[in-house]
Amino acid sequence: MPDKPVLVVRPLRGEDAFLKLLDKSSIAFEYIPIMQIQPLVEADKDFELITSCIGRLPQFDLVIFISANSAEIGLPIIAQHWPVLPKNIEFLAVGQQTADIFSEFNYPVSFPHKQPNTEGLLAELTQLQNLKDKKVLILRGGQGRKTLGEELAQRGAMVEYCELYQRQIDSQNLLQAKNFMPSAGCLVVHSGELLQAMDIPKDKHIPLVVPSDRIAQMAQSMGYLTVEVAENALPQSMFKAVKKSLLID
Repeated sequence: MPDKPVLVVRPLRGEDAFLKLLDKSSIAFEYIPIMQIQPLVEADKDFELITSCIGRLPQFDLVIFISANSAEIGLPIIAQHWPVLPKNIEFLAVGQQTADIFSEFNYPVSFPHKQPNTEGLLAELTQLQNLKDKKVLILRGGQGRKTLGEELAQRGAMVEYCELYQRQIDSQNLLQAKNFMPSAGCLVVHSGELLQAMDIPKDKHIPLVVPSDRIAQMAQSMGYLTVEVAENALPQSMFKAVKKSLLID
């Protein structure tokens, strides 16, 4: 086993399968969540926008959950407002982890199996190929990437966003993570936003593990010299990439 621990910086999750894989394999790691997910609540001024979107659910043909956080926060709100789901509405999820949350509500959901990300949604799902006159609601948080909405609009869809939560960088944890970097065997980031928060490394040779070519290109433009790209962001894929980065069989 490598002497230096793996540094993981993604937001805190109740059940983190990736960290469990590291622990089960006796791979030392340091978990410092540099970002917090803060759901909007009734006291927030923008919460009424959420209830407006969910209240108008029958107007939409497709509802897309862009992350596990959006499903964990959005599905209970939908269940509360709609004990019986509106007919002719279809739920889509960005990947398996997000889709798994739907089982708690017995809601049907479609998701990309080969590439669990925005690009996979756009390429794999037949429901998203011809969207003329279709209304699409995207449930997400904190002004995320525009790629999905822009492409759906080009395919003919009328797109609306529903912001369910905010992502906030924890400055104290960020400083702690940056200070820990020289002691890390590799850095694992699950998103471009996390990578940008960590900023340009003092040691550009520190091994970096990322879930996509897009984030790898971002890392290389920032100066990272050793980047391992996982097949996708699923826990097993990221774990496999970490082992490869650490030269573990």
